Amino acid sequence: MGLNRDYIGKEFPPQEHVVKPEEIAAYALAIGSRNASFLGTNGYDSGLSVIAPPSFTVTYELPFLEKVWGDPGLNGGEEQAKKNVLMLVHGDQNMKFYRPIKPGDKIKYTAKIVDIEDKGSGELLKLSVLSTDEKGEKVTESDWGLFIRGIGSGEKPKAASSGTKPAPAAPPEPPPLAFRDVIRVPEDVTYKYAKASNDHNPIHIDEKVAKEAGLKGIIVHGLCTMSMTMKSIIESYLDADPEKLKALGVRFTAPVYPGDTLIVDGWETGEKNGNSSIAFEVTRESDGVKVIKGGTAEAAL
Repeated sequence: MGLNRDYIGKEFPPQEHVVKPEEIAAYALAIGSRNASFLGTNGYDSGLSVIAPPSFTVTYELPFLEKVWGDPGLNGGEEQAKKNVLMLVHGDQNMKFYRPIKPGDKIKYTAKIVDIEDKGSGELLKLSVLSTDEKGEKVTESDWGLFIRGIGSGEKPKAASSGTKPAPAAPPEPPPLAFRDVIRVPEDVTYKYAKASNDHNPIHIDEKVAKEAGLKGIIVHGLCTMSMTMKSIIESYLDADPEKLKALGVRFTAPVYPGDTLIVDGWETGEKNGNSSIAFEVTRESDGVKVIKGGTAEAAL
C-alpha cells in the first residue's frame, strides 16, 4: 500500500528545543570529532565558546520526524505504519547552515511533507525542516529523502523520451583532488550514534531486526555516515573551521557497516552563492562500492 497523497503539503505544529552543551559534546564524539569548536578547550564545560557540529540539528529533528513518517494516517493504518518504518532507509539529505548553534539556544523548528514519489520498488517521502532562533532568523534548513522499500507500484519511473538514443559519452576526466580522507568506522558506532542522535531505529542496533528487514546485518545510520564525512571535509579542507561550511548534500547509494573503512574524495567545482563549491564521494575500501555519490558542499573560504 502506498503512502497517502493527501499528506503532501501538510505542515506540522512548530516545536522547540533548548540546546544543552552535553548534547553537543555527545554528538561530536559519536561522529569521531574532537574539534575544539565542539568540545572547547576543557570539554563541554567551556560553555558558550562551544558551537555544535553543523549537522547537530538532526538530533532534535529526528524524534519529531519519526512521529511524522510513522503517522498511521500517512501509512494507511497502524499495522502498515509499523511495516513501513521497518523498511525505511535514508535516501538523501540536503542541509543549509545559516549560523552556528550554541549551548543555550532556543530553537524553533517546523516540518512539512513536500512530496511523495513512486520509485517502482518503493516510495520516496520528502520532508523539509526549518530551524529558527528566538529572533525568528534562519539557523538551518534540512531536506530529508526517506525511501520506504516494497510499497511502490512495481513499475520503473519513466524517463522523458527524446527520440533517438545518443551514443554514451565518454566519462569526463576527474579534476584534481582537493582533499582525500580515510574514515575507519568503529565497530560500536551505531550504538553511540543512536544515543547521541536520538535515532533508535532497530536496524542500526539490533542484528535480528536488521536481517528481518532484508539487510545483511546492522547498518550504520545514513546521517552518521554523512556526519563523519562532514567531519572529514571540515578537517581536511576547511582548516578545521566548521563555521566555513554553509551547505551539505548527500545521496546514500549503499549501506555502510560497522568496521568498514571509507575513502572520502573531494574536488573543487567553482563557486555557488558566493561560496566555494565542492563535489565529493565516499567509497568503501574493501570492495570499491560508492556509499555516497553526488555529494556537494558549499564553503566560505
